[in-house]
Amino acid sequence: MSRVPCLLCTLVAGLLLAACSGTEADLGGRRPEQPVAFNHKLHLTDLEMDCTDCHRHATTSRKATLPTVDVCAGCHTEPQGESAEEQKLVSLISAGMELNWQRVYVLPKHVYFSHFRHVTLGQMGCPECHGNMKELDRPPVRPAVGILNMDYCIDCHTAQKAKDDCLACHL
Repeated sequence: MSRVPCLLCTLVAGLLLAACSGTEADLGGRRPEQPVAFNHKLHLTDLEMDCTDCHRHATTSRKATLPTVDVCAGCHTEPQGESAEEQKLVSLISAGMELNWQRVYVLPKHVYFSHFRHVTLGQMGCPECHGNMKELDRPPVRPAVGILNMDYCIDCHTAQKAKDDCLACHL
């Protein structure tokens, strides 16, 4: 079945693709430096935690949120092991400093993305966009799915039989 987009949508899509070549371009080729080298494997695999233990709003809000120092302090006011990175985290917590996480997934301002819509309503698992975080012992430096652009999103919406009209994602 072929889909014929409206002329305005096609024009807007072309302009947007020309203006925004995707997530890696938005990062300017940089590899984000995180405040601590968070070990997803330790937390998700070894300790059997869930993504939402730290990304608390992924199922209820537009933004999944990055963990605040208060979230980390729930377990790490005292060191749990011998890791130098955990020592750094405990020092940040005791100093009352916030964690300045650097975003890896960056979307253009004109794109509306809701974790709630995708995770809760669409019943998508975190690995579908974020890859197998359970294997990472260091923070990711780029999106697991490559470049998040309109083609990527439309392909996924088509496969999931989700809405693909312009106003579903564009403000």
